[in-house]
Amino acid sequence: MKQERMKDNFRSTNKRARGNSVRRDKIQDKAPKAEKPVRKAALTFEDIKQQLAAWAQNEHIPGKFQAWYTAEAVPEHSDWRILKTYRGEQEKLSIEAPARDMDTPEIVTNVFEQLKKEHLHIFKKALRQIWFRATGDGRYAMLVQVNLKGRFSAHGYKTFIDFVQRNCPEVISCHHIQCLPDILFDPAGTTPVKVEAKSAFGRDFMPIGDTGISMHVLDWAPRIRDPWIGLPLRIQNAIHPNAEDSFFEFYSGSSFVSASLANQFKRVVSMDCREYAMMSSRLNARNAMSENMKFVRSHVEQDFFGKFFGKEENEGRWTFYFNLPGDEPLAPGVVQAAAFSRPERILLQTSNLEIAARSIKQFRNEGYMLRKNIPLYLEPGSGKFELLFLFVPDRVGILGQNPAQKQRSRTIQRPQERVFSQKTQEIPRFSQKAPTFKQRKG
Repeated sequence: MKQERMKDNFRSTNKRARGNSVRRDKIQDKAPKAEKPVRKAALTFEDIKQQLAAWAQNEHIPGKFQAWYTAEAVPEHSDWRILKTYRGEQEKLSIEAPARDMDTPEIVTNVFEQLKKEHLHIFKKALRQIWFRATGDGRYAMLVQVNLKGRFSAHGYKTFIDFVQRNCPEVISCHHIQCLPDILFDPAGTTPVKVEAKSAFGRDFMPIGDTGISMHVLDWAPRIRDPWIGLPLRIQNAIHPNAEDSFFEFYSGSSFVSASLANQFKRVVSMDCREYAMMSSRLNARNAMSENMKFVRSHVEQDFFGKFFGKEENEGRWTFYFNLPGDEPLAPGVVQAAAFSRPERILLQTSNLEIAARSIKQFRNEGYMLRKNIPLYLEPGSGKFELLFLFVPDRVGILGQNPAQKQRSRTIQRPQERVFSQKTQEIPRFSQKAPTFKQRKG
């Protein structure tokens, strides 16, 4: 009897075990699998042209577009990134190219293979990303974002730096960076974030090609350098500045455009609100041959124009250059304040078509007509493009308003009727006396 009971208990427990395992298998089968991220293919150059033509037709953009400005994308003159991605609990390092169909430079491949070594396993676990910021002449400034929380990860970082210094002569500097809050660092990011950078070797500034102009290693620049380096010359050919003109660059970043055009203008001013832009701009102002550069750290707001251009020493023939970052529009009232300052030209550069259409209408309402439309393909192969608009004052009333004249208000004044004294007697005058009380009652 005891043996039979033991067998029955054994069978029942086995049944329960099988039942539980079957339920677990069913639950696991029903659990949703992690979906692969959807990667959208970048637009081709022909797709971009068609999109721009359709936008101009739908928004009734005046004038014709000029020839596209671009330059060849050289892989060694572009920013590359080694990025850690997550799929569930799995970590994976991958190389992110600045544009499609670009050959990976040898230095990026060598560093990527080095990270697979076993002695860098702990450092690899703590690594977030590595930026290869191109100078534009084949050299790089390296940014390593890694969370060093122990002596083993710190030792791995030191071992990695020794490898870079011994085997990567193209790297002129290397910085360890951390972000507060802890997010991935992006030089083009618009999210407010505090970035701490500590140099492992090299300077905090990197050259921009062979232009003699520098920028901070954390400052913004397009990931493909060659078209950007040639942009100031394209702007100069579009506006044909006079030697007595002045140039004001808003959202200047490192003030690369201002510093490149400083010898073409009597006076050059740049403005940005970010700390690294201030550091880059002041360094370039000190190194400028013409010694006519000035930097102002401020936000681009309506009140600034009245304070700055209301001073007598700031009068003159100004060219405004608004290089809008990302999808950020001009602040409210900036268009009206900028137009009221009576600049000789207004340049607006943006990558957002909706903002471009709205800004064109706003400037036209303020008496500035669109003179030139210049499409910019600054990052070939990335699917991104920008537009550069040139506005000039309407001095002959083409827009149907009073002609815009310098140092005069453009408020509409209706003509008043004038009556000459010699004709006053010929004007018939009619008068009617009010009836008396008796006349009204009688």
